[in-house]
Amino acid sequence: MNLKKLLFVVLGSAIMGIGIAVTIAADLGSDPMTLFWLGIADQLHISVGEANLLVCAILLTIVFFLDRHQIHVGSILNPIVIALVTDQLAFLDLHALPFAARVALMVAGFAILALGIAVYALADYGKGAYEAVVFTICERAHTSVGIIRTLCDIMLAILGVLLGAQAAIGTLLAILCMGSGITLFLRLLTTTGIHNLLPAES
Repeated sequence: MNLKKLLFVVLGSAIMGIGIAVTIAADLGSDPMTLFWLGIADQLHISVGEANLLVCAILLTIVFFLDRHQIHVGSILNPIVIALVTDQLAFLDLHALPFAARVALMVAGFAILALGIAVYALADYGKGAYEAVVFTICERAHTSVGIIRTLCDIMLAILGVLLGAQAAIGTLLAILCMGSGITLFLRLLTTTGIHNLLPAES
């Protein structure tokens, strides 16, 4: 087990958990996967972190039987760390803040989430559950990642709303901009040389 990769997995996942918690607290719409977790949590009367673990366990089980090379240590640790951080920050409530402040915090939350995903991706220690499903579908359908990811995002957002979660401008913002945000942070982390802290091979 590579300790440097493990550190990047845990750090990236923790940052993701913070970003998710901030967007939930801002209550102006979460990214599609978080929206789905919120819907599951509402229906099953469990925490968002527990809903995350449940959904990821199902997705990783599916990927294990279809394309198990997508899964590694990071695939297991990622949802666990996110769940722990998100539930620890569940006390956050930003409703009392002015609307403009909530919008700013929502955007900041998405930026933090994108940074976390970028840090996690640099570790290259197994795809997250959602990404693993997307790549598995892409390989089997011979379709681009962008198309499949967008379709999956829309489907998760719709399911989340049907399950009782509330979509808002933040959900649309995440669908349109999250990919670009992740790419930006990956470039920044690469140009600053942070990726050189990791070994060249798995």
